[in-house]
Amino acid sequence: MFRYEEYQIRRELSVFIKKLWTLNNLTNSSPVLNKSVLPNGCFNLAFIQGPGLQIKHQNIDKLLPAGVYFCGQMTEALSVSIEPFTKATMVQLYPWTPIHFLSANLSLYTDQIVPTTDMGFVPFDKLKIVEGLTHTLICRQVIAAFNPLLNFSTASSLITRGTQMMINTHGNTTIAEVATTLNCSVRYLQKLFKTSIGLTPKQLAVIIKLRDAVDDIAYPGTGSVTLTRLALTNQFYDQAHFNNTFQTIVKTSPTKFHVPDYFLSFKN
Repeated sequence: MFRYEEYQIRRELSVFIKKLWTLNNLTNSSPVLNKSVLPNGCFNLAFIQGPGLQIKHQNIDKLLPAGVYFCGQMTEALSVSIEPFTKATMVQLYPWTPIHFLSANLSLYTDQIVPTTDMGFVPFDKLKIVEGLTHTLICRQVIAAFNPLLNFSTASSLITRGTQMMINTHGNTTIAEVATTLNCSVRYLQKLFKTSIGLTPKQLAVIIKLRDAVDDIAYPGTGSVTLTRLALTNQFYDQAHFNNTFQTIVKTSPTKFHVPDYFLSFKN
């Protein structure tokens, strides 16, 4: 039986790792077909065991066999089919995590999923699929690979504080407001966002607001959810702007959004 599972990580790791989430089809002889994953502003490291995942995204249509993959920032929904007897454990990294360990231009990996062995970065060379791989062993691998490279710089501080401001305000902070708070220029901060997290500040803000709207649809609580209310609650200009943004990123309209077709984070 297929299981979607989420695992909270230890407190000492929570500065850089948001959570682990698992697509577990290990005991199932049937594939799980055409599910979708939405962008959320985070990076992922994917540890795939078994035959693999079939990914369709923009111009990508390929099988990801067993291995470890770096998942760059996604700007649109991607389609995932999970082969029988396959398990994928995803280490979800905050948007500010890579800049503390890597000097790479991460805009090159936006909307890309790349084997870590192809990236040429030292920490990724140490990430491997091993027999009996568990969540604890995965976390130990990540710690062992990345900790020696940990650095705190002006750039990493700006990205951490800037992205946290945007997340804490649900995407309703402008880049000018962030730049003023951080005492740097808008132009520099825009460039830093693009190279360090692979998204512009505007793209990140839209993704954050869109995911809040999706949560409102998936977990409506006791109140009714109308498109106008969704648009206004999540600070879109109007319902038309909300509908167009939703269609562009989710690849369907809000009225046709079918929750079971998507892997969505659990909410309390």
